[in-house]
Amino acid sequence: MKLRELLSIGELKTSKLLTKEIGLENEVDSAMVLEAIDIEVWSKNNQLILTSFYAFSGLEMPALEEFFSKMKQIGVSGLVVKMDRFITMIPVWFIDLCFKYEIPLIKIAQEISYEKILLTIYEPLLNHQTHILRTYYEVRQRFTQLEKNNSSIEAIMEEFYQMIGHPCSLKLVDKQVEVSFGEQLSNCIVLSREPIANGEFTKNDYSLLTLYSQSTAQEQKAIEVSIFNSYSSNCLLLVYLDSPEIKETNLVIIENTIDVLQEKFNTERLLNKERYTRLNNLADAILQNTPANPLELDSLLSEANMRDYPDYQAIAFSTRSTTIQLVKERILIQLKSLKSHSIFFDQHSYSIVLFNFDEANGSITKQRIQKLLGQTIEKYPELAFSISNVKPKSAIKEILVECLDILRFNETFYSDAIVSLADIGIFRYFIQNEQLEEMDSFIPENLAALANNNYDLFETFYQFLRNNRNFNKTADEMFLHSKTIRYRLNKIERLLAIDFSNPLQLLNHEIGAYIIKMRRNAREKDPKIT
Repeated sequence: MKLRELLSIGELKTSKLLTKEIGLENEVDSAMVLEAIDIEVWSKNNQLILTSFYAFSGLEMPALEEFFSKMKQIGVSGLVVKMDRFITMIPVWFIDLCFKYEIPLIKIAQEISYEKILLTIYEPLLNHQTHILRTYYEVRQRFTQLEKNNSSIEAIMEEFYQMIGHPCSLKLVDKQVEVSFGEQLSNCIVLSREPIANGEFTKNDYSLLTLYSQSTAQEQKAIEVSIFNSYSSNCLLLVYLDSPEIKETNLVIIENTIDVLQEKFNTERLLNKERYTRLNNLADAILQNTPANPLELDSLLSEANMRDYPDYQAIAFSTRSTTIQLVKERILIQLKSLKSHSIFFDQHSYSIVLFNFDEANGSITKQRIQKLLGQTIEKYPELAFSISNVKPKSAIKEILVECLDILRFNETFYSDAIVSLADIGIFRYFIQNEQLEEMDSFIPENLAALANNNYDLFETFYQFLRNNRNFNKTADEMFLHSKTIRYRLNKIERLLAIDFSNPLQLLNHEIGAYIIKMRRNAREKDPKIT
């Protein structure tokens, strides 16, 4: 309760405020009769101190200054001085100290006892606490009924909205989920964020936000609190207010809601973990330990709801990087959105999503993945995807092998962030026979020397091949004049001791150039590759 409200009730109505408007908005949580001036030992924040002037008799000014300074530091709500027949006037110097340290000074008449003053103070405080406790009990009762019915997060938030009486939102930012009730301003930015002091009934950290709607040019206040849980790493609860006033009963309702949501999140995490284990084992049986018996495979596909269509295709990506591990779940969710029927298999070093669809309606292409995950790929350069060919059910065992072959090749000879089997072509022979290192033997010695000793010339040769041996396109790609390109290529032709008009010689050097370039790209992506 604020001091202003307290001075308007009961015996305190007859009191006289000697310090004008100072401290009238101070909160009052308790009261204490002053017996000794060692206030730092027994007093506390938001406390009203009652005393007669005798407690200060005989004190020198330094001791009085120290006493007032301690009151200010502690956060005392005010000082109530009770007059008696020997003390009829409070000295001016004492009032000056109250002004100096901004301590509200209230004078009480002689005939009012300490008992009456304390009853006047504590009666509304106790009534307020009783109201809060009753609110707490009623909220718990309503939520207990919901918990018995194993209600959803949406049902919990709807009940919360009915109790709080304000628009509200639950945002699971990392899962891109939002549950909202009531009318809210749209397209908002945060203008300011102020911490809300914790009270007797709060244990979470709250902030008071000032929001500004860029759509309507309106401002709105909102309470924001983070809900820490094992289900969502970034979970926010917001309550939108009509005014900056924050009722303690509303905070009690929010505290109870947080408890219920945390319990729900824990349950969801356990269920998700169980579901993940079951589906991962099922995907393992389909992709890695594919049964030879068609009937057994049909049974597994039916259990995974992956038997409605004739065609299968998969996308895989490496998860060796700690950074990719952190965003793996989000990537899997995005990939699964490509087709309605999918199941994923998660290993310690890679994740793969298997899709079931009708190829007549379109397969998964590099372009679709780029459109879906282009920003993620740009943000995480170490992220690379492999796409299998479309296969019938009878060839489903080959899908995992294809994806892993592409990933292995791309880790050693990086060609692109999204690679299909067609992109690696004949190089797959070396993967299947575990002879990737043998590919270096296809690099002509003169070409290796050129790459090591004059990389600018090698890059010109590589871009020339990459641009279909077109001088003008190569010049545009390298931001050089076409005459410069021709001069460089003549020099390269002499250094390599080959004839560019000889297709066989050029083909051998073209293969070697691509091997050198892809290995260099792989080293740039991962310096550990030798």
